[in-house]
Amino acid sequence: RSRTYRKNVKYMVNVVYKWAIEERLIPNVNVSPVEGVKLTHDPIERVPDILTIDEIRQLLENAKLLKHEWYPVWSMAILTGMRNGELNALLWSDVDLENRKLTVSKSYNTRTRSVKSTKAGYWRTVPISDELFQLLAELKPQTGKSPNVLPRLTGWNKGEQARILRQFCIGVGVRPVCFHALRACFATQLLAHDVAPARVMKICGWRELKNSQHYVRLAGIDERGATQVLKVLPND
Repeated sequence: RSRTYRKNVKYMVNVVYKWAIEERLIPNVNVSPVEGVKLTHDPIERVPDILTIDEIRQLLENAKLLKHEWYPVWSMAILTGMRNGELNALLWSDVDLENRKLTVSKSYNTRTRSVKSTKAGYWRTVPISDELFQLLAELKPQTGKSPNVLPRLTGWNKGEQARILRQFCIGVGVRPVCFHALRACFATQLLAHDVAPARVMKICGWRELKNSQHYVRLAGIDERGATQVLKVLPND
């Protein structure tokens, strides 16, 4: 298992044992059995699954053609880079079509079924592109009087967004990815088209440079053109 998975298991065991010890449900035990356990780092860094621009287009074209209920959600994720919970909590009051911007200030937690602050704990704005403007214009009549921008989907409320996306990708011949990969697609496409990393950081809501550097490496912008200096093959 990955280090993240093992870390989560360790955390859950700790929480359960600490609660049981405080409630005196476990006699003669003062510490959690995983206390002091050190987790080793993954020996090999895996390249994350991120869709290419052709795969992104194939995914959305098929979703629209088949009138898939998740089409607007996937489109918004790729056009804004918003996280799953942020998309779920997005309201029309957060949309400023006149000034072409979205305000991302909250996130929906499916486990607690409550709205909280964003993961970073602060609000940010996302510019509305021409394609996003068109998508929002199509969504507005469909939502009617609902304050939510995106449809309320049963699978979404159950936290099944990753499974549904993977199944659809397999069905239409696209590399299966998790839902969070759509945010990575947004970031890497901006970086690949020479949008400054500082601007991408601001739009995505990253405070630390190391987060954006991960996507810079995925986009390959630091390496682009570096090998052009090699002129070694014989000329016909």
